[in-house]
Amino acid sequence: MNEHKGKKFVFPENVESGYGIFLGITLRELAIYLLPPAVIGFIILALPPHNVWLMLFKIMLILIVLIMVLAFLSSRPIRYRQNIRFQDYLKLRTDYKQRQKLFYTQKKKERFFR
Repeated sequence: MNEHKGKKFVFPENVESGYGIFLGITLRELAIYLLPPAVIGFIILALPPHNVWLMLFKIMLILIVLIMVLAFLSSRPIRYRQNIRFQDYLKLRTDYKQRQKLFYTQKKKERFFR
């Protein structure tokens, strides 16, 4: 048998492996998810024509995209489980929907009383 000697450490469920820099988002997540839309937005902003109204439209569009990315990264769908993020929640739901299903060919009474 596997004997365990010494103190056994139990970590609570709400512990995360990363350190939240901004809105509970880690630096790695900011670099992966927020940096590419920001760079693409600055490239679009630099493209001509440079009309005042067109520039305001471009800036508003970039801000909306960045706010949506930040909202997606920082939202927590389960209030009492702060370590579950929205992307983890979506992955859990899709895995649950794509799992192998069990279908019975006989009625319940016939299955158990043979």
